[in-house]
Amino acid sequence: YESVEDIETLRMVVEDRQKQFNESSKILKLTLVLFEDALMHMMRIGRLLAMDRGSALLVGVGGSGKQSLTRLAAYIAGAFTFQITVTKTYNQTNLFEDIKGLYKMAGFKGQKVCFIFTDSEVKEEGFLEYINQILMTGEVAGLFPKDELDMIVNDIRPAMKKAEPGTVDTWDNLYNFFMGRVRNNLHVCLCFSPVGDAFSRRASQFPGLINGCTIDWFLPWPLQALTAVSSKFIGDFPMACSDDAKEGLQLHMGEVHNKVTTACTEYFERYRRRAYVTPKSYLSFISGYKELYSRKLSEVKVLADKINSGLQKLFEAKADVNKMKGELAIKNADLAEAQKVSANLLKEISAGTAVAEKEKAKVVVIVDSVTAQANEIAAVKEDAEKDLAEAQPAMDAAVEALASITAKDIGALKALKKPPDIIKRIFDTVIVLRMKELHKVGWIENKGEMVIDGSYDIAVKMMSDSKFLDTLLSFPKEQINDETVELLQPYFMSTDYSFESAQKASGNVAGLCNWTKAMCTYHEIAKVVEPKIASLRAAEGELKIAMKEKKVAEDKMAEVQANLDKMQKQFDEAMAEKQRLEDDALATQRKMDSANALITALGGEESRWTQQSQEFENQIQRLTGDCAMASSFVSYLGPFNKEFREVMLTRDFYGDCVNRSIPVTENLDVSKFLVEDAEVGEWNLEGLPTDELSIQNGIMVTRATRYPVLVDPQGQGLVWIKSREEKNSLRVTSLQERQFRNHLEDSLSYGKPMLIENIEETLDPVLDPVLEKRHVRKGKGFLIALADKEVDYCETFALFCTTRLPNPHYSPEMSAKVTVIDFTVTIVGLEDQLLGKLILKEKHELEEQRLALIEEVTNYKKKIKQLEDDLLFRLSNSTGNLLDDTELIDVLAVTKQTAQDVNEKLIVATETNSKITEACEEYRPVAHRAALVYFLIAEFTTVNCMYQTSLRQFNELYEASIDLSEKATMPSKRIANVIEFLTYHIYLYIQRGLFERHKLIFALMLTNKILISAKSVKPENVNIFLKGGGSLDIASVRKKPKDWLPDAAWLDSVALSSNPIFFDLQDSIYRNDGLWRQWYDQEAPETAKVPDYEEKITKFERMCIVKAIRQDRTLIAAQDYISDALGRRFVESVPLNMETTWSESNPRCPLICLLSPGADPTKLIEDLAKRKKIKVLGVSMGQGQEVIARKYQTAASTEGQWVLLQNMHLGLAYLMEVEQFLVKAEDLHEEYRLWITAEPHPQFPIGLLQMGIKITNEAPVGMKAGLRNSYSWVSQDMLDVVQRYEWRQLLFIMCFLHSSVQERRKFGPIGWNVPYEFNQSDLSACTQFLQNHLIEMDAKKASQPTWATVRYMISAIQYGGRITDGMDELLMDTYVDKYFHLAVLEKEYEVFPGYNVPDTTEIGVFRQAIENLPTQESPEIFGLHTNADLT
Repeated sequence: YESVEDIETLRMVVEDRQKQFNESSKILKLTLVLFEDALMHMMRIGRLLAMDRGSALLVGVGGSGKQSLTRLAAYIAGAFTFQITVTKTYNQTNLFEDIKGLYKMAGFKGQKVCFIFTDSEVKEEGFLEYINQILMTGEVAGLFPKDELDMIVNDIRPAMKKAEPGTVDTWDNLYNFFMGRVRNNLHVCLCFSPVGDAFSRRASQFPGLINGCTIDWFLPWPLQALTAVSSKFIGDFPMACSDDAKEGLQLHMGEVHNKVTTACTEYFERYRRRAYVTPKSYLSFISGYKELYSRKLSEVKVLADKINSGLQKLFEAKADVNKMKGELAIKNADLAEAQKVSANLLKEISAGTAVAEKEKAKVVVIVDSVTAQANEIAAVKEDAEKDLAEAQPAMDAAVEALASITAKDIGALKALKKPPDIIKRIFDTVIVLRMKELHKVGWIENKGEMVIDGSYDIAVKMMSDSKFLDTLLSFPKEQINDETVELLQPYFMSTDYSFESAQKASGNVAGLCNWTKAMCTYHEIAKVVEPKIASLRAAEGELKIAMKEKKVAEDKMAEVQANLDKMQKQFDEAMAEKQRLEDDALATQRKMDSANALITALGGEESRWTQQSQEFENQIQRLTGDCAMASSFVSYLGPFNKEFREVMLTRDFYGDCVNRSIPVTENLDVSKFLVEDAEVGEWNLEGLPTDELSIQNGIMVTRATRYPVLVDPQGQGLVWIKSREEKNSLRVTSLQERQFRNHLEDSLSYGKPMLIENIEETLDPVLDPVLEKRHVRKGKGFLIALADKEVDYCETFALFCTTRLPNPHYSPEMSAKVTVIDFTVTIVGLEDQLLGKLILKEKHELEEQRLALIEEVTNYKKKIKQLEDDLLFRLSNSTGNLLDDTELIDVLAVTKQTAQDVNEKLIVATETNSKITEACEEYRPVAHRAALVYFLIAEFTTVNCMYQTSLRQFNELYEASIDLSEKATMPSKRIANVIEFLTYHIYLYIQRGLFERHKLIFALMLTNKILISAKSVKPENVNIFLKGGGSLDIASVRKKPKDWLPDAAWLDSVALSSNPIFFDLQDSIYRNDGLWRQWYDQEAPETAKVPDYEEKITKFERMCIVKAIRQDRTLIAAQDYISDALGRRFVESVPLNMETTWSESNPRCPLICLLSPGADPTKLIEDLAKRKKIKVLGVSMGQGQEVIARKYQTAASTEGQWVLLQNMHLGLAYLMEVEQFLVKAEDLHEEYRLWITAEPHPQFPIGLLQMGIKITNEAPVGMKAGLRNSYSWVSQDMLDVVQRYEWRQLLFIMCFLHSSVQERRKFGPIGWNVPYEFNQSDLSACTQFLQNHLIEMDAKKASQPTWATVRYMISAIQYGGRITDGMDELLMDTYVDKYFHLAVLEKEYEVFPGYNVPDTTEIGVFRQAIENLPTQESPEIFGLHTNADLT
């Protein structure tokens, strides 16, 4: 050991080791705050680990740090830490395997081993026996088989020789050496919780847990420790507050935890509901605070930036508007000057335009004349050109033919000495056309025709010219005259002067033939065209002159127009400038108007934003306290009801903040601080009730840092979660489902929400790493270890758990891992829901309109929030001058206008909703009565665990009551009808499932609630009635006047004196001692006059005085009180009608018969099945009967039979399977029914009870009720089965006797020495015997029954078969002797004063006579003294 000089040095060393541990551990990280207590615990554990055979029993609530400190101590001590991983299939074999591994490590390696074992790992109590053996002897029975032991002994030999060389290595020595090393090195650290009776029971059953361990109690963390933890996490946390406020916050956090711890005890004392907070809850609180504060601070800062930026833009816009006013005045002056300039220019342009118009008229005349002349010339030209065009094809052909002649062709001709005549003549025509000299013309004959003889030699000379062909191509055809043409005619007249003949003679030179003809043709046409061309030329000359005149006129006009255009340009420029100035002024005005409109529209926002801006600093300061309250609320207040939440928020959380001068908002509404109205509206639309508690619960579900567990007996939270998460692919499962593990892994991997419904008081250990969020990063994703398997983890995963248990007791360990939220419906919330259902039936259009309006209002609120955010965002994020961005101004204006419109619609919708709500309020008394009844039913489960009724069942009864109650035109009458019918209808349904001893109590509680609600009775007076003087001490109150008054009665009288009516009760008893004693001694004091108070007390007050002084008559007085308040029918017994009960059921609704001594409904079920002709498959449950039951279930559900599971309290494990079968089975036969008989048991599944119809079949209380019950069983057919009147007489006597023997049981040992289970089967057997006996008597014509036989059969055989006591046998014989003799056959026989046998054959008359019997009977009717009632 090293000496520790001071605690700080030790803390530094341990913190350094903790850092090393975290560096070496990949998955588990320790973030322990090492305050003094934690260091002390760690040192104790460390010393135990350093000692041989040192083991520890660490006792403290879950989350105290037991396991974490043990791990740290083990790391420092160099011990290997081991903890078992519990799975669904973990059993003794797995535990043995784990222990073997530890033994081998400690024994062979000599390694120190720290074995951490917690109470949550005690999957079987048998595990503790093995731990006990480890601690006591180290030898676990059956741990190692013989062959493994031999191997161990052999393997340990080298180690023993080294450690103890002088010891002989016998088997025993080796084994003892191994076990010695194991015991020295294996350190068991038990981490147990002291909560509940499990710890004390285990300590007594397994002494090794105490004797073999050093006990270290982990007491609740002191305030110093809590403050140290908060300082550790908050000290370095950046906050926008003063150091004093931060220091106060750290102290406040510790104080909050302490106050909640105290409140848990107070809550249990007041409401008998358990709630726990642990150090782990405290850490979660601090973590939640940091997260909330960071988020809220960021939101406020972002909002502040936006608002300040937006305000800056608005202020800049205002300044710009003022600046624009000056600019606009200058622009208007410029605009006026520009208007003057443009007006002067307009005058000048007008004068110039007149001159220009005159010139323009002159030019138009000239232009028109020239144009007409040009048109005429064009016509002539066109005609000439048309004529010339006729010769053009021939000319084109001639030119083409001419072009085909080459110099070579001409050279060939020149070489001919004697060319063909046609060639000569062709060349002569060319010579003529060229006007060259020819020889004198001579004629020669050619083929019988005279032709001219050509001058070829001249032609040869002509061809010698190198430009001969070019001369022809450019021949001036216009020079041809008529004489030339005439000279050519003789040549053309010859028949062979053609292209074809010439071609034959000289090839290509034949083209000259066509050319000469074409020249002549052209001349003939040109001769006609020439005059036209001449006149055309003359006209064109005139046109040239006219065109010159036109040009002069046009030039002058252009000059005028240029001047005009110049002035127009100046005018246009002036007008453009004017327009620019106008547009600029208009734009400036429009911009100013838009800015003014926007500034005016945003006036409300400006003032609000300005106020907010001024408040931001204060708001940021108040965040310190506001977030503390909100985080305390979310982290701690889930398990508490609304009243406790309000008290703790105001008294504890807010009060402490004020006392410590922590800035906090006065009267902070935590709900509004944590969530926006729009989001709450969405929750309501998804199915969350609208009351304040439900909204708080919704906040906890969505804002808590730990996964929520909803205490949801009515299933409203379940419905909301399913609706809310449906869009996210919610996976609904239960712990009993076979595929639960697969569902969990899939949800974790894909990040889908998972809902585990109907959990009990524990969760599967496989969920522990999920609840504690022990996920580690691997690559880009996360992994989480589920027992023996690593699974991918997605951050969008969410887990919800719900339970139907109305008052679950969750351990501190589980409370530390989850956020427990009490989702129990409130009377206000339920009343609103029930009112909605009623209005939907009575005024469905109003309710539909209201629901639509609620959705509309929610959407409006959401839209307004979006618009306001958008407005602020656009305003604050605009760049440059706001007034320059007209588009933004327009958008802002539209946004603001839309927000105003939506606000107006919201106001209208809210007003309409208020009117509808007001119209619906008329029907609220019905909903209020129904809510009262439901809460009484819910509270009554504390009387007996089997009295479970689901909200779904209640809603069905409620809606049926509305449908079946009497209609009325007047709303007030209709409301009264519904209330009356509803109260009795639901009462009948509930009392059918209550034991007889509880029916009157239920009716009394119902009456009290109704009268308290009507303010006819005060709640404090009811409390006095219920509690009496139980809390008073006889020695500390006024001395009682006389000894005749029992102490208890006097104490009750003293307590009753606090009721204003009875303020002088004690004095009255002193004054009128004789009268009070006389009243006390009355047989029925409830009907006698009460001394001094008779004239001034109500029925309730009479019941109070009876309860105080004659407690034995309380229930009788209560009957009178109930009858007066609700009606006689609420105190009269209602016989069980099996057929009606069956008709209310369905294949998924089991009928659950609650068993009690003497009440077995099997016979009634079988009789009903016979009448319905349905087969009943019955099995009495017990070990191994589940197989048969399962087979029956499968067969009956498909074939339409009934299954009767008897004594199910002996097969509770199978009931969970039955529930799953009814919920999930598909296509159940319509006739299938499940009947269950069971004694009350706390482990009976609540779900099954809430699904089913409960039935009791006890004998009713009282002779009248007993006879009524018997005659509900007797039918008209039974009366008619024997025609003799003796049969009806004896049947009534038999039923009377049956009721008598049953009623005597209520007197205890005075009635029967042994409480026998006389039941309906005894009456049935006796009735059957009497029936057979009288039929036989009738057959024998006997005058009377054989009385000895009758008495013997009834007394000794039927009823006597149950009787074991001799005195009871004598009593039974006496009864039979009294009721079965000749005198009873007299008509109208009086069995007891007031009880006559009706003389009739009609069952209805019998039943009516029974209804006329006295409600209360004297004990004398049973043969007892009147004082027997005192028992």
